[in-house]
Amino acid sequence: MDYSLQTRRGVLLVEITFKDVKSLRLKVFPNTEIRLSVPLNTPEDFIVNFLNQKLPWINKQLDIFAQTAAVEKEQSIKSGTSTRILGRQLSIKIIPAARKRIIRDDRWLLIYTPEPDNQENIDKQFFNWWQKNSKQYFLSQLEKMFPIVQKYGVEMPDLRVKQMQTLWGSCSRKYQTINLNYYLYKAPVACVEYVILHELLHFLYPGHDKGFYETLTVLMPDWQERKRLLDYEIVLGI
Repeated sequence: MDYSLQTRRGVLLVEITFKDVKSLRLKVFPNTEIRLSVPLNTPEDFIVNFLNQKLPWINKQLDIFAQTAAVEKEQSIKSGTSTRILGRQLSIKIIPAARKRIIRDDRWLLIYTPEPDNQENIDKQFFNWWQKNSKQYFLSQLEKMFPIVQKYGVEMPDLRVKQMQTLWGSCSRKYQTINLNYYLYKAPVACVEYVILHELLHFLYPGHDKGFYETLTVLMPDWQERKRLLDYEIVLGI
């Protein structure tokens, strides 16, 4: 069942699915796709009323995705745009200052620079900050999860952060390295944990065989939900 909803981004179809669930679940995706899961036998008028009540929230999510889409690759960092770090949407503000520094809090990414009109330098400052901070965070997560495979004789892999085009992560058993996508730093913590565990397990299982998925499921029972979130709700920017 589909329902046409008038939003600030135009008329959008809401994909409605009836499931054996206890409550309604509404999702808005970066590509403006809207999905609603509802309990079996839910009356149509109840669904319509629910969507109309949720319209302000839906518009807000669509606006956030629209604002972020232009800078998902961080090719040009400017005040008034936004980005995401570990799943949290942050507004960017460029601030003239005597020295370079970047400060992050729950709402803002504040970029202090002596040259607020030099776009090339601002972009470089942001890239260097992101590269350093994302690697520090990924490394802390890797060190936390490494004991899972260490007991099987696996050595601590080197970690590299790259702007990968098609993968969130990869590994090389030969060179004992794990590569993580530069843009993975946008994703929630649960998604980062999933990618790191996935790559660590490849040091025990080279492919995606039955043993790989059985072990992954034992260690992280909700890995499929984390993967779905990563693949369908996080803007990769590629």
